[in-house]
Amino acid sequence: MKVSYITLFAVPFVLVCLLGCRKELQFTDEGVALEFSQDSIRFDTVFTTLTTSVTRAFRVRNPSREAVRVDISLAGGSPSPFRINVDGTSGISFEDVEILGGDSIYVFVEVLPGASGVNTPFVVEDLVQFNTNGVEQEVLLQVWGQDALFYPNPDAPLNVVPGFPPFSYIVGGFDQNGNQICGEQEIWTAEKPIVLLNYAVVDSCNSLNIEPGARIYVHNGAGLWVYRNGRLTAQGTLEQRITFQGDRLEPEYQDLPGQWDRIWINEGSNGQDNVLEHCDIRNALIGVQCETFPLYPQEPTSEARLKLANTTIRNCSAAGILSRNYRIDAENLLVADCGQYCVALTGGGQYNFQHATIANYWSYDIRQTPAFILTNTYADINGNVQVREIEPSDFRNGIIYGNNGNEFELEIDPGVTPTYTFQHYLFRTDLPLDNTDHFPVPSNITKNQSPNFVSVSEGDLHLTSNSFAAIDKGDATGPLFDLDGELRGDGAPDLGCYEFVE
Repeated sequence: MKVSYITLFAVPFVLVCLLGCRKELQFTDEGVALEFSQDSIRFDTVFTTLTTSVTRAFRVRNPSREAVRVDISLAGGSPSPFRINVDGTSGISFEDVEILGGDSIYVFVEVLPGASGVNTPFVVEDLVQFNTNGVEQEVLLQVWGQDALFYPNPDAPLNVVPGFPPFSYIVGGFDQNGNQICGEQEIWTAEKPIVLLNYAVVDSCNSLNIEPGARIYVHNGAGLWVYRNGRLTAQGTLEQRITFQGDRLEPEYQDLPGQWDRIWINEGSNGQDNVLEHCDIRNALIGVQCETFPLYPQEPTSEARLKLANTTIRNCSAAGILSRNYRIDAENLLVADCGQYCVALTGGGQYNFQHATIANYWSYDIRQTPAFILTNTYADINGNVQVREIEPSDFRNGIIYGNNGNEFELEIDPGVTPTYTFQHYLFRTDLPLDNTDHFPVPSNITKNQSPNFVSVSEGDLHLTSNSFAAIDKGDATGPLFDLDGELRGDGAPDLGCYEFVE
């Protein structure tokens, strides 16, 4: 009986002590930065095909000595395909979640089955948000929304080099012994969409071939990088074009600029040309940037060329084509509606443009730059302005126009005499075009007469029957068929990438 009495007395005594300690628990009012076991939670499952939910977890630690109260919420709210579970309760928002000093809690994340649909993004994201006395933090949630091939593998480690975006090799790189991998070829087909989650690199002495009909969707901030002496061959057809665009498929993203970064191509050897043929590139920061690798500022103009044929580049928030010390051959090229330049050719280079329509009717904000600029100077990575040589170049049968008063600019350093000519061209410009070294036949140059495109507001840059400044104003030196595959057969082709068809 004595033992039982002591036991019964001890139980309420312990409870009283615990309650007393609870009253003495100190919560800090100061901001505290929590520590997370993971800063992102990725589900390698296509949620549109899920039949049951999938769960992941991460740990949240309070590094402070004192307890904190934390507000935790799911940024996407009820429409989100995610749910979170805190302290055994599932939901989308939790207030005053207590974490003792030096202690941790677990947050469980559940991705719910989703309905399939053509407008479901390839990558579905949300955030778990934390507010600890005014200190706001977040953990990224990510799940694949459609069946596609993802590059790089979401679980693959990223390479991080200061000054460059995180990247992974899609072909090339180094083996487990640190030896460079060389002579490999990656092939992208039209079987499944390709989604680039980060910068995807084609390394030196390796190649990427993209087959007709392939669809490449690029995540925010990501891009395709062809490193020096790597090679890209993207050859579509008239019926099966290759597309590069952002990975958001909702209607409001259809024409939104700047959704991804760029196609970045470095220098190569003679005969190691990079090819974009029958391709559509849209909604990037920069469509194509071709240049000698910036860390080698004394590198000469690339021996390899960029060949653009029957290709469109549209709606880039900075530039459609940015070239530094490169060679470009282009025919039936359309570059339109960019936030700064449609085409910027800088430093040294050699250019052959046939039947290009360069038209800038950017409408998102005020644009101070012309649609086209040609200059033999550029600022290298060290801030030094270099003057380079423009080798013999020919621009023929084209249109450079837009909604600014001057859409054509030449900035040539007089220390080097470049060799370039424009023939059979329609310009919108306030520059004098009477230098016969560069405009050898004044009679085939037209200034400030509207090309009368079908619909600038809808991006239709075909010619109309009123396009008098462009129809029959070309010569027969260019490609026989236009961007649409229409025959240029009357001996006097029209200017630009499109032939007028009755």
